[in-house]
Amino acid sequence: MISLVENKKIELERLNELSKKPSLFEPGDYELWTDEHISKHMLESHLDPDEEMASRSPDTIRRSCEWLVSELDLDMGAKVIDLGCGPGLYCKELSELGLNITGVDFSKRSIKYARKQQQGDIDYIHGDYLSVDISGEFDAALMIYYDFDVLSDEERIKMLDRVRSLLKKGGYFVFDVLTPSHPEADQETSRWRVKQDGGFWSPSAYLELSQRFYYPEEQVKLDQYIIIGENGDTRIFRIWHKHFTLTQITKLLKRYGFKVESFYSDLTGKPYEKGSESIGIVARKT
Repeated sequence: MISLVENKKIELERLNELSKKPSLFEPGDYELWTDEHISKHMLESHLDPDEEMASRSPDTIRRSCEWLVSELDLDMGAKVIDLGCGPGLYCKELSELGLNITGVDFSKRSIKYARKQQQGDIDYIHGDYLSVDISGEFDAALMIYYDFDVLSDEERIKMLDRVRSLLKKGGYFVFDVLTPSHPEADQETSRWRVKQDGGFWSPSAYLELSQRFYYPEEQVKLDQYIIIGENGDTRIFRIWHKHFTLTQITKLLKRYGFKVESFYSDLTGKPYEKGSESIGIVARKT
């Protein structure tokens, strides 16, 4: 943790350095998913049916799961793995549709919640899907709600290798990405606010400096949050999103052993149109 107070003075020069545009995919100091306080608020956001900040609405999740089973022609008992499953909202729906589900997530709190709600044939695994031990071969692997976007280029290569190793020959890899047409793709903003009674980032009072940076050549957006406590202790959180065109994602998948079978504007099967803000990809292991 960084302290911005020295000899009872705020180190404004240090704060100015922290607020400058970082190098591409430079990690923050802390992870959202492992912080005890933040993970509680993240879970609440996942479970709130009236907002789509962390998870999509229950109706969208249900329609997406029904479409996935139909689009992939999955038989009863087919083995599906949800990478970045959160509190298991898609896992639950897919299990009720007769599938054998494995869910993996980095948030201990989300996995604990999912296990408490568990009904049907679901195996929940807590850990980083890039490295945690996972056994078995799967008919399909899912990464839903732009998890594909938040990885660095190096992590994305590891992820594609991992997914390929988990799938049966001809198995499906289904995920969604944001495109450069997304309205927030090239916006850069900066704002601050004081949360006197605490809030999402901390139970105690804090100052939040939020910034959005864009890296046009790489088509990458960064949301950076500098959180300063009353005693000057400072934490930095960074959430990266890489945007892809259909051509770019097709070439990337081909390079790592996948073929795009079909594509849509989202993972409910909405037809793809030029200028779509997102793309739902259905690919197969070759």
